[in-house]
Amino acid sequence: MEMNSALAAVSSGDALKQAVGIALLSKVQDTQAAQTAVLLQDFTAAQHPNLGKTLDIRI
Repeated sequence: MEMNSALAAVSSGDALKQAVGIALLSKVQDTQAAQTAVLLQDFTAAQHPNLGKTLDIRI
């Protein structure tokens, strides 16, 4: 009987850890997506108007 109680306590703790881990992973993914969007907007805003129009090659 004591063994079943111990196993139940351990498994419920594992379920809590898993739930917290999943919630944390979801938050991190949301944060990363938001940061990526801001980074892409910054890249778009910072482009030089003549970028890619000419090549500077010396032979």
